[in-house]
Amino acid sequence: MRGQRQGFFEQPHAATYLLIAVNVAVFGMMVLRTGAAAPGGRDLWQAGAIYPLALQRGEYWRLLAYGFLHANPLHLLTNMFCLALWGGHLERRVGATYFIIIYGLALVAGGLVSLSTHKELFLSVGASGAVSGVLGALFSLWILGKVGLSASFFVINIGLNIALSLSTRGIDWGAHLGGFTAGLLACAVIDLLERGNARLLTCKFPEPLKLNLLILAIAAPLAVAPVLPPVSYTPAGLALPAAIFVLALVVVAKAVDLLLSLRHGLAFAAAVLALGNAAAVLAIGDRFDGSACAASSGIPALSALCAHPGLLPALGGGLAFAVSLALSAGSIGKGIADIGFIAPALRGERRRRGGL
Repeated sequence: MRGQRQGFFEQPHAATYLLIAVNVAVFGMMVLRTGAAAPGGRDLWQAGAIYPLALQRGEYWRLLAYGFLHANPLHLLTNMFCLALWGGHLERRVGATYFIIIYGLALVAGGLVSLSTHKELFLSVGASGAVSGVLGALFSLWILGKVGLSASFFVINIGLNIALSLSTRGIDWGAHLGGFTAGLLACAVIDLLERGNARLLTCKFPEPLKLNLLILAIAAPLAVAPVLPPVSYTPAGLALPAAIFVLALVVVAKAVDLLLSLRHGLAFAAAVLALGNAAAVLAIGDRFDGSACAASSGIPALSALCAHPGLLPALGGGLAFAVSLALSAGSIGKGIADIGFIAPALRGERRRRGGL
């Protein structure tokens, strides 16, 4: 890759566009809700900004929510420009699934470092931590020799990031530093895991299946929470559930890997994951059925559905299954038409790839 230099700019890809769209949509909703282009501190706090007592009060959701809030249009524009500039390069190289994982880890890490570096009263919002994590991941790939960007790309972008963090009043340098470090480390760890996967897995997962597995991994804790005993949100209390979760994820990944190694396996794997999506939506919908019906009591169509317990979650599960099949139509069609070439190709790609 060292001899294949990439340009300074790279066109963004699907996950980058999606994250930009979500950030813009959330800012638009805040403007409509508050009637101001620069929402006030109270509005930002209510919507999910980080503040000193957030974790002590068990408001862990703020570690994600704060990253989709912005203080004003310039704040939003700056972060989205950097996300488009850096995200295109990273997503092109690691794929949408790992890009989203790195973005999410950097977002949480930025929030945690922000909390640890502020002793005074403060509110923190913005995607800066996550976006800095994207730059950190690119820097990690460059150190590993796995991306064809020039040294000047990092000198300019890291230098500007540091200069803005230290010279501009109101910028949360802790979130920038935490996000950048998390992105750098996350990318290095993913590269190691990909190297180790060559011993556990025989096939290279197509990106749509990998992304579907990520969605199921995020949805699984919400789906199974009602049948599990209460969990203590401490390192000791989370150790066992985390170990069980990782083990379950490994088992599911290996099962999908075995399907992919079969003739027509790509179609089987896509169909099984579609069923998993339906089951997850059904379980989550059943958990929140009552509260959703209470919130929509003024909507006649939903009130009619809510008159039949369990109907709304069942419809949601059916819709998830249909949408999953529609989105996987290409993989299913390719798998059905397979005459025995896909599995060897996926096995060969796994053997050829060392890391990311």
